[in-house]
Amino acid sequence: MTRTDERRGVGVFAWLGGSTRGASATRLVLSLTLFLGVWQLAATYLIDNRLLLVPVTEVATALYTEIESGAFTKNLATTMLELAIAFPLAVFGGFAIGAILAGSKPVRQTLDPILTALYSLPIVALAPLFTAGLGFGVASKVAVVILMAIFPVITNTDAGLRSAEPNLIETARSYGATRIQVLRTVTIPHSVPFLVSGVRVAFARALVGVIVAEFFGAVSGFGFAIAAAAQSYQTARLLGYVVVLGAVGLVASFGLTALEKRLAPWREDS
Repeated sequence: MTRTDERRGVGVFAWLGGSTRGASATRLVLSLTLFLGVWQLAATYLIDNRLLLVPVTEVATALYTEIESGAFTKNLATTMLELAIAFPLAVFGGFAIGAILAGSKPVRQTLDPILTALYSLPIVALAPLFTAGLGFGVASKVAVVILMAIFPVITNTDAGLRSAEPNLIETARSYGATRIQVLRTVTIPHSVPFLVSGVRVAFARALVGVIVAEFFGAVSGFGFAIAAAAQSYQTARLLGYVVVLGAVGLVASFGLTALEKRLAPWREDS
C-alpha cells in the first residue's frame, strides 16, 4: 500500500467521523447493513432453532403479509394513539415537577425520597392492576406509559435547571436581569442537553411501557400482536413488529438529536 492510499484511507475515516449529513447518513447505512448482514448469516448458518431466530428475509415477508392484511395498520394506529396521548403528558408533567424541585430546595428534599422510590419500582409489574382497574381500553395503557416515562424527565429537568454556573447567573443579575430573564437567557439554554436527554430516555421507556401494557390486556396494538405471535410460535411475525419498534425508537432519537442541535447550536458535538 502506497502512502497515497494510506492518506486516502485516513481521509475516508476522518470524513466518516465528521458531523456532516452525508457522513451521518453513511454511518447509519453501514451500521444497519452490518446488523442485518450478521443477523442473516447467524439465522442461516449458526442458529438452527427457528423459535429463537429466523432470517431477515422471512421477517420482511411476514411483515409485508401483516401490512397487506391490514392488521399492521390497525395495530400501529392503536399503539401510536396511546403514545400520542401519554407521552406528551409525561414530558410536560415531568418538566413541571422538575422545575418545581429545582426552584425549591425544601420541596426537593421532601419529595426526593418518594420520587427515588417510585423511580426504582418495576412499573411494568403494575400493568395488570391498571388493566383490571381501568379496563382494556386506552386509559390503562396511558397510565402505564406516563408512570414509565415521567421520572427520567423529572430527574433530568431538576438536574439541568440546577446545573447553570452561578457566575453566569450572578453576571446576568448584575446587569439588572429579572428572575424570568435569567431563567430564559441562562438557566433554560444551559439545561437543554439535560432536557433532551431526559426526553430521549423517557421515549424509550414509553415504548417499553406501552408494549407491556398491551401484553396484559388489549384487542389491538403492537404489544397485542407480539403476544399473539409468541403464543402461536410465529417468530418471523414477532420479530417484524420488534424491528418496527426499533425503527420508531431510532427515528425518535435522531429527531431529538436534531432538536437539541437546533435549540443549543453552541454545544459541541461529542
